[in-house]
Amino acid sequence: MATFNVGIGKDDIQEPILLVEDWYEAEITREPYEDKNSHWKGVGENLSLDDAHRVNEKVGKNIVVNLKINSEIPEAHGRTFTKWLSLPNKFDEGLYMNNGQPRADWKADIIHKWAEAFGGGSEGADASFAEGQKALIYVIVEKDRDEETDINAISMNVNPRSLTAGESGLEGDDSFDPSAGLL
Repeated sequence: MATFNVGIGKDDIQEPILLVEDWYEAEITREPYEDKNSHWKGVGENLSLDDAHRVNEKVGKNIVVNLKINSEIPEAHGRTFTKWLSLPNKFDEGLYMNNGQPRADWKADIIHKWAEAFGGGSEGADASFAEGQKALIYVIVEKDRDEETDINAISMNVNPRSLTAGESGLEGDDSFDPSAGLL
């Protein structure tokens, strides 16, 4: 049996410190890309969309946006998040969200809002993203997949905000402090 000194005793390990639910500046850390979602990969990523959809109706593609938090607080700076923006596909046709909006339009609307907030812009059906772009994202606390552990995540229900005060709605809002709430 091999024994290793890891430098910190198991009783001395500090517990994770979650960010409080709030707005944080986020930067795109690599060029966003298109990828098959986990449902598609789960049924076989080499399958065509049609074949994969026959196995699991939730298959589709995402725009994958890798982000990191920019903060003057060392415990917050550099934390990473991934946003998966669902791309509309032909199987969204005829499906509607709870508010009556067509599913494909709902997906496209979210993508365009993210592109505009990060400064990449959107025109017609095109939405642009680039490494280095920044915006404010709303971070929440939710349960991990194990349903027991609290983790930070990007809110699914709050659109990002541009860093430009006039566009973000933060003008005159003294309550914005990206370091607020660190325990």
